[in-house]
Amino acid sequence: MTARAQRRMLNEVKKNPRVSARDLKKSLAHANISVDESTIRKTLNKNGVHGRTPRRKPLLSRKNIAARLKFAKEHLDVPQHYWQKYSVD
Repeated sequence: MTARAQRRMLNEVKKNPRVSARDLKKSLAHANISVDESTIRKTLNKNGVHGRTPRRKPLLSRKNIAARLKFAKEHLDVPQHYWQKYSVD
């Protein structure tokens, strides 16, 4: 695999970390570069890009959403000065 092909592949992975080795093989084939999927994986591993994908999870769980709503309802009538860390007198 040439250095140019490696750079091209690394740029694609940086743009989309979820791209698979199979998809990378197809995109390199469009550029007339024939590489096996295992070679792609090995090359990515050498460059510090391992077979991990970012975890898909919501930023807030249902439990946290409910707790935030409860807190907000409990503190609806609290005066403004309660929330100020330092008084500005």
